[in-house]
Amino acid sequence: MRVPTTSRGFAQRGFSTLELITVLSVIAISLTIGIPNYLSWNARYQLRQAATEIHGQLSFARLAAMNRNTTVTVGVAVTGGHVTIAATDTGGSQVLPTQSVMMAHVTNASVTGGSTIQFNSLGFRSSNGGVGNQVISVSNDQGLTYAVKVAAGGKTTWCPMATCP
Repeated sequence: MRVPTTSRGFAQRGFSTLELITVLSVIAISLTIGIPNYLSWNARYQLRQAATEIHGQLSFARLAAMNRNTTVTVGVAVTGGHVTIAATDTGGSQVLPTQSVMMAHVTNASVTGGSTIQFNSLGFRSSNGGVGNQVISVSNDQGLTYAVKVAAGGKTTWCPMATCP
């Protein structure tokens, strides 16, 4: 079989301009639709990651309070895109290594009933937050809020909503 040639005798190869424009248009449309969805997903993912990290560190702090037979105080702060969790005992010594995780979309973490959460030597939450549940609300730059609930008995749970049931 003979390959079609141009006037110089070479075979024609490559893509036409119309084919290239069509492919680039499809890519541009896909990116236009995909990038905002990715950014929204990434913000939700970072918020979920922050809530689960706080939940895990609170559980570790509770266990440390029971193991060391002392009161452990946990503080949560968001500064400059970093979620920082610090746990100290009554003497001010660090109980757990301070966790600082970079999460650019997380903008706020607030604790109801005080600025910290305390666990006593029995693993119960101390009364600095009252007798009900104490909640840490974590928000992102898209207006979503997740919550980490600490019951009076010391058990922690997190919810993908502003308040835990």
